[in-house]
Amino acid sequence: MRWRALAGLLLIGAAVLAMPVRAAAAEPPAAGSIGFDVHYGERGFKVGEALHQWHIGETGYELRLNLEASGLAGLFGIQYEQRSIGAIDRHGLRPERFSVEQRGRKPESAHFDWAGGRVSIRRGDTERRSGEIRPGDQDVLSLWHQARRVARSGKTATVAVATSKSLKQATLEVLGEEVLELPIGRLETVRMRAYAADGELDIGIWLSLEHGLLPVRIRIEDEKGAVLDQRAARIELGPAGEAAGAGKNSNKN
Repeated sequence: MRWRALAGLLLIGAAVLAMPVRAAAAEPPAAGSIGFDVHYGERGFKVGEALHQWHIGETGYELRLNLEASGLAGLFGIQYEQRSIGAIDRHGLRPERFSVEQRGRKPESAHFDWAGGRVSIRRGDTERRSGEIRPGDQDVLSLWHQARRVARSGKTATVAVATSKSLKQATLEVLGEEVLELPIGRLETVRMRAYAADGELDIGIWLSLEHGLLPVRIRIEDEKGAVLDQRAARIELGPAGEAAGAGKNSNKN
């Protein structure tokens, strides 16, 4: 395995039918978590697990992703937390700060100045690069939930996506509905894709129609073709952590 390529991907953070997206029954709960199995490479070897937690209110939000590799991948110390915090406005999620903390490395972050229309990408306290932003632009984690808004509209969007290392202009499009077999069970989903023209950003996002368009699969492919695939193994909805999805699917046997 190309462990160096795997580390880079980890930090980015049935047939498909082209048709209008069916409206999900309701918005997802304001809080909850999704546990993912993390796979890497063409053969899809499982290399670890990730936990995504969200809290989205009327005026603000906070998102977290904790990923920890296991087995041989774990020997490379691949463990990190991504965090996105921000506000909610008429364009959807409006990130204020995106950060990545990885064991043994300086923290990396993206700071959004909406009044000035700029984002500052930093390692520690040192700015490495900056770029222009417009309403609706996202970081790589908030994109998971902003995709829900684009899916409901059924329209392709152009959005700048900030990671802890770069800012990429991307196209976010709805590819159609797809039935997925995931660790959690069989789910009907809406398939989305966010990609940059230069190939340095290519993220597949599958949103569950049964869970208010929550992200249940995230597939990241880098410019060299290395693939990181996160597949939902469990969903817990609400602050009380009520398990959802797994029981309904597993009882069909």
